[in-house]
Amino acid sequence: MRVFDFDGTIYDGESCVDFFLYTLRRHPHNITLLPRVLYMLWRYKHLKVSAEELIFQLEKYGAGYLRGFSDINAEVAEFWDKYEYKIKPFYLKSHREDDVILSAGPDFLILEIARRLKIKTVISSRFDLEKGRIISLCYNSNKYKCFRQRFPNERIDEFYTDSDVDSPVYDIADCVYIVNGNKVRRRRV
Repeated sequence: MRVFDFDGTIYDGESCVDFFLYTLRRHPHNITLLPRVLYMLWRYKHLKVSAEELIFQLEKYGAGYLRGFSDINAEVAEFWDKYEYKIKPFYLKSHREDDVILSAGPDFLILEIARRLKIKTVISSRFDLEKGRIISLCYNSNKYKCFRQRFPNERIDEFYTDSDVDSPVYDIADCVYIVNGNKVRRRRV
């Protein structure tokens, strides 16, 4: 089984940030959310707040953002029409339908590009768009837990990531590959 992180690994950049910036042209009032959300993400990444606090804060600001779309699926489709080019060439050359995407990104964003790439299995952060709630956050140690919920006894043959933030998944992978741009190198244990 080949498992890929998405942002920075398959996708050149952070798809959530790109989606947010893309949607600002139609929803410019959302710019007020950016400093608060980025600050919370920075605090979480630097272990200043727990995952529970991050979820609480993201829901607080994200609920209004998500409910502001009359048709978020249409916005996501239009976004990928313009940003699909950011799927990295190394991945396009080798991708297979049985690949697994394991991403912190939101399901409403990742599922559309996976469908276009014909990837059947996506494990990502899950959102309830109607309520503006995060059902589960697939990040850091939760990424391991989300994988185990879907595949309780499987080992990963090859795991591709751009960051050691995904290190909780390393223990269940036979080979770990670090992706930097289009360069892929095997991580030494």
